[in-house]
Amino acid sequence: MSRRELSFLKKIYAVIGIIFIIYSSYLVVKLVMHIWHKEGKREEAKIDEGDLFKMMMSEEKKVTYDLGYKVIKEEELERHFHHVGEGVVHDEINLCIRCHGDIPHDKNKSIRAFLNMHSDFLACETCHIRLKDSKRFVWYNKVNGDQVNKLAISKYLSNPTMKLIPLVKIEGNYVRPDTDELKAFVERFREAVIQLPPAKKSQGLKIIHKMVDKRPVQCDECHAPTLDDSYLPLLDVGYKKERVLQILSNEVVGMVNKYKKFYIPKFLEPGNNE
Repeated sequence: MSRRELSFLKKIYAVIGIIFIIYSSYLVVKLVMHIWHKEGKREEAKIDEGDLFKMMMSEEKKVTYDLGYKVIKEEELERHFHHVGEGVVHDEINLCIRCHGDIPHDKNKSIRAFLNMHSDFLACETCHIRLKDSKRFVWYNKVNGDQVNKLAISKYLSNPTMKLIPLVKIEGNYVRPDTDELKAFVERFREAVIQLPPAKKSQGLKIIHKMVDKRPVQCDECHAPTLDDSYLPLLDVGYKKERVLQILSNEVVGMVNKYKKFYIPKFLEPGNNE
């Protein structure tokens, strides 16, 4: 065999050897990865089963939610989609809340969410008792009742502790509509209402609602084209000019007034089970 042929054979063997080494390395890596992955799965399964057993054996933690119109108690789930981790501040002061709750609007299903959002920072009397002459309002703390005439409001009110309420003129003085006398009457009425005949019950309700107007303040009366047209003295109660411009002529108000029927997908319509 010539020297040239011998050199060629050496090259062939060298190439075959390199291919063999590479292929062997590939098989070893694949085998090791398979064993590692399989063991990891077993360990993960053990951990999951252990956590599941602990969850089954542990007592359920209950959390209470005050929805305004009712109180519910359910299991507390970490990172639950519907649990935002912050409860709504319940109004402990307002008289209307005693019977109507924090979320009073439920008749008009299409817009009740908009109305109930306003109920979080506007007292019922703000819209349901119309002030004719001098319009005076105060903010009160929903927990302790402390009052201030003005708040520095420059952004959206989110889960506020304060509510706006009108002051009515009684015997020459500007006072809250829910006077101490009316509160005392309401408490006595609630205790006796079950035993009252229809005529007496109707008479009592008329006394309680004597200042309430049949037609409440409408959306476009506050979200008016101009500040002078707005029912609420927005600047006087503390809204900044930038925020006032956002409140006036709100697009949502136009939608509520213009459309008689809201075409909402069926699965989003309240009370629709289809």
